[in-house]
Amino acid sequence: MIRFGLLVFGLLILGCQTTNSSPARVPASTLKAQAVSFVSGDGTPLTGYFYKPEGEGPFNTILMMHGCAGLLNKNGSMKSREAAWLEILRGQGYAVMLADSFSARGYGSICRIKNRPIKPDGERPHDAYGALRWLQMQADVRPDRIVLMGWSNGAMSMLWAVRKYAPQRPEQLKHDFRAAIGFYPGCITLRRVVGDYRAAVPILLQVGLADDWTKPKPCMALADEANARGSAKMMYDAYEGAYHAFDHPNSRERTITTKHSAYKSGQRTVHIGSNSKARSKAIARVKTYLAETFSN
Repeated sequence: MIRFGLLVFGLLILGCQTTNSSPARVPASTLKAQAVSFVSGDGTPLTGYFYKPEGEGPFNTILMMHGCAGLLNKNGSMKSREAAWLEILRGQGYAVMLADSFSARGYGSICRIKNRPIKPDGERPHDAYGALRWLQMQADVRPDRIVLMGWSNGAMSMLWAVRKYAPQRPEQLKHDFRAAIGFYPGCITLRRVVGDYRAAVPILLQVGLADDWTKPKPCMALADEANARGSAKMMYDAYEGAYHAFDHPNSRERTITTKHSAYKSGQRTVHIGSNSKARSKAIARVKTYLAETFSN
């Protein structure tokens, strides 16, 4: 009995380690079965991947927007961070759609392209609303209970998409996003260009205080200033010692070189990598925020 108990305990520990530290895997063959086609608000035909949880719908739904590295690996499988969050969100009983802004436009990653051809203040908010309208036509989705969730470049796109008076928002839209969540967006340009930023829907931001790629303080200031202007409520959590991509399931801490025309030299060396404490706190925070958002 003791030996059996130890074996069961060991298997439980192994299961916990797999859930918490190993990257989720969504191979290309599985992705194809979940692929859907939708049209961006700018008229571009795009691909998304739609997953339902167990049980009968209609479901509360999350629309995920990837970062500048894109949604898919070179072999066609889903990137580990997005796959991990897909698993987390479906485990909470949500339907999930992942919108791919890059593949149909002929790109994989744009992180090292100085003059980026797909912009968070241009095409990608159109993509968000195109995906929203597709979701709202699905019988398994509650059309008024869809949350937009983005990472890095996708989080920047989210902020542009849900700002009050955003030009990409369809005029005849019956239901907007219920709320939005953004992980480590860049806010310097947005704050400079839109001096009176206000959000049309509630927003939760998750930022790392050690992030030297998309610095956290401009986003924290953006939220505080927007709230003072009467914005839909913006909140943020800032995690000590956390770099960019701190919520990745198992990305080692390292430096990379990223290119962008907004940088004075055209490129910048930055830190990225997982932070287990910040990741755990952010996952718990997102779960709570979504539960509260959908309870109203």
